[in-house]
Formats: sequence, C-alpha cells, structure tokens
Amino acid sequence: MNNDCFVIMPYGKKMGVGGRRLIDFDKVYEGMIVPAVDGFLDLHCVRCDRIDEPGSIHKRMMTQIFEARVAVVDTSTLNANVFYELGVRHALKRSVTVLIQEDGTESPFNIAGMATIRYAANKQGMANTKDTIRAYIRNALANPNGSDSLVYEALPQLRVQRVQQQVSKFTATHYCLTGCPKTGTGRRRVGFVTGDRRDINVGQIWVNSENTNMQMDSFYGKSTSATIRYLGAEKDALNMVARDTIGDALRAQLNGRLVVDPATVIPTTAGALEATNNVKWIFHVAAVIGQPLVGYRPIEQIDQCVKAALRLANREDFASDEIRSILFPIFGTGPGGSDVESTIRTCLDAAVNHLERCIDQPRGLCDIYFYVWGLVDLEVCNAVAAKNPALLADDSRVV
Repeated sequence: MNNDCFVIMPYGKKMGVGGRRLIDFDKVYEGMIVPAVDGFLDLHCVRCDRIDEPGSIHKRMMTQIFEARVAVVDTSTLNANVFYELGVRHALKRSVTVLIQEDGTESPFNIAGMATIRYAANKQGMANTKDTIRAYIRNALANPNGSDSLVYEALPQLRVQRVQQQVSKFTATHYCLTGCPKTGTGRRRVGFVTGDRRDINVGQIWVNSENTNMQMDSFYGKSTSATIRYLGAEKDALNMVARDTIGDALRAQLNGRLVVDPATVIPTTAGALEATNNVKWIFHVAAVIGQPLVGYRPIEQIDQCVKAALRLANREDFASDEIRSILFPIFGTGPGGSDVESTIRTCLDAAVNHLERCIDQPRGLCDIYFYVWGLVDLEVCNAVAAKNPALLADDSRVV
C-alpha cells in the first residue's frame, strides 16, 4: 500500500451513455479529481496513461489497483475496461474505492446499490463535487474495518496476502506522546525501526524474543534471536565466531533451569553489540511456547512481555546506567504466527501506558522502539500508531 490515489476512468473525449453529450474526461480528471485529491491526506493522484515509466502498461495498472491506498473510479460511459479494473480492485481491496459518474448515468444491476458520487461535467458542477469526493475518502480511511467492496461484503473472511519485502534501509519513525515536548528531557516517544540490524544504532537495550526454554536460535538462523546471538559474539581475525558471548551469558543466568514462566525477562551482556551498535543490555523475553512436532505459539498475554521488560528497564540499576531507549521485536509474529496488526496494537498500548505513568520521572526510558522487518508490516504499524489518540506523528526521522 502507498499514498497513491489510482484513478480508473475513460481517457480523452467520450460520448456519455445514450449519446446525450460528449464528456471531456481529461478535464474531469484535471479539473475535479486532481484538485479534490492531490495533497489531501498526503494522497497523490495517479492515472495509468500518465505514469512516466517504461514497461507493460497492464503490469503498472495491476500494481496500482493492488497497491494504491485509494481508488477513484468513473463509470460514466459504462466502459468495459473501467468495469474490469473495478472488479479487480473490489477483489483485491476491501476499501477505499470511490465511485463517481456523470449525472444521468444509470448503473448496471451489480453496482446499482453502491454509493456513487454524481457530478455535472461542467466547471461549476465539478467544483461543487470536490468536497464530496474528499468526504467519501476521509470517512472511508477513518473506518479501517469498513468495506466498499461487494466481494468482501459477501466474503468477509477473505484475505489477500501481500508479498513481504524487507526494508533494508535503516530508518526510525517517531510518534510523540501527546502533551510532551518534542525535544529536551521531557520528550517521550514510540517509534518503528527498519533496516539491517548491523546498521541500527538506536536502543540501548535490545529485546530478544525467546521461547520458554530460553534456547537461542543458531548462528545460521534468520530470526531476531539468531541475529542478536551472531552480532554479539566475539569474532576472530577471519570474522568467525570465537566465543558465543550472549548465548554463554544466557545459559549462565539460567543456572541449569530448562524452562521459565511466560513473559520472564532475563538480562545479559550485549557482547560485541556494545562496541558496534551502542547496545548495553540484551533482555531475553519468554514470548513463545514450543511444542514438539507442532511448533511455536505466542503466550496468551503478549502485552505482559512488553510490560515486564519495561519494568525491568525502569529499575534503579538500569536507570543508573542512563538507559533512555529500548528496541522491541513485534512479539510472536515470526515463528509464532501472530497477526501483526492486533499484536502491534497491544504492544503499542503497553508502551504508551508505561510512558504515561513515568512521564514525570527524571530518569528512565524516553524512547520505546519496535523493530519492523518488512514493508507491509511497517505500513500496518504506522496505521495503528496514527490512530492511537495518545500519539502524534513526529517529523524527526533518524536515517
């Protein structure tokens, strides 16, 4: 998903239904749709014939139908291509698809009952319709669980999976706690961090999601646990692991125990990560439970993992280390398989509640980050944060 508004409509001058009048759809686009949408809620109008890129127009069209945050569809001529693209959009996106048509057009049976904005294809009529288009878009975006697709109304359980792409560039996007200053010692923020872990230099505490057996993933794994274990290990001259620094420290802390309670937090050294990434502590949190021949499942109250780690970070011995920031994973969404949207909402609420309770404390955490691996998940996280009434988007961006 992006901030594009993909416009599906006829191009040039076309005769309206029944041959009543000639409609200049380029003027409808330039004189009504673009002024109504471009810049509104950070949206940007895109029409397929005006994408200045090489390659197949059909591929660009399908990509926009799938990826665009909003679509505006003009059905005035009952054009077969327009209806084909509308059908694809309704199959792929639950919302936001806004239908418009010139006054006097009669919609075919299948979409006759759908809310449609009617406009007069003249200067005054198009000017009068701009606010209505904005209102439809605003209301639909404010209701993320709503649907304007006949497909999803008939099949509410339908889910279209988007391909997850790693965000390789290190960035940190911030949201300030409402009522707090954006700078200085009183600042309190949550944020989302992307990129290669080797490049990340925020979070003096890195939280590692572990199972209740506290068995770190091997150096060759792709999980957060494997990455932290490898990056924190002592290396020889050939950059091969010479000592399993963090793994050894965790085993020493367990002192022979084979299992811990859910949401248990065990702090260890950060090993080599202290020198390379300014990480002072690793907090290992029992966030998933393993079962032989079945796999892993998240613990029942995943917010307790966030709360337990934050309580530990706020303890005097860590506060005396001038610990001001912590970086969490999105618990349980890897091998545990939890839904990202519901999980980040739960974790974000726990983080915000902690910052609100500790807002007057002179020491302790002021920045709580969550690590996001993929682009789809990042969009979900930002959407959840934007709807949290306790948070305000912060323009500052670490890159």
